[in-house]
Amino acid sequence: MAQKNITRHRIPELRRGTEAKSNDPYISKRGMKEPAKCNICQSVYHHKRWYLKDDPIAMELQDHSMQLTVCPACRKSREHYPEGVITLRGEYLITQKKEILNLVRNEETRAKENNPLERIISIKEVEKTIEIQTTSERLAERIGKEVKRAFGGRVTFHWNHGDKMVRVEWSREPEKEKKKSKK
Repeated sequence: MAQKNITRHRIPELRRGTEAKSNDPYISKRGMKEPAKCNICQSVYHHKRWYLKDDPIAMELQDHSMQLTVCPACRKSREHYPEGVITLRGEYLITQKKEILNLVRNEETRAKENNPLERIISIKEVEKTIEIQTTSERLAERIGKEVKRAFGGRVTFHWNHGDKMVRVEWSREPEKEKKKSKK
């Protein structure tokens, strides 16, 4: 009896960046009527992209009649739907809280220049912990990396690929003083 050749097909692994670009329930797959303007933040939608109200393209469109809507970032903020959660903790956070929060706000500003839908939803402080919710997982990753780069410490990322969500945890304890040499 002849032996059958059985071919086993390898199931490709999902690599980062190979998932569907938009499984975000707040972003329409077909796009929307253009041009459109967000009632809340005044961002402008044109050529399937959102622009800040101060962007030259958005300024050109100000004279055109625009459909009024609410952008996905404002909807996520209003409905408290974070795609990124950053938790900052540790004794070091207490002493450097102002500088760390300034860095976080600056990263949000830089991210919004490239994509106005990347925003901070909320910042909550509880004892020695700060929780930051963002509208995108990219912004959460970016903030985590920048806080680690600037202040050291330890950062971990926990992705939930099914929901397109990331949890970022950063912590740092203050430098312990070196023990005094023996007397």
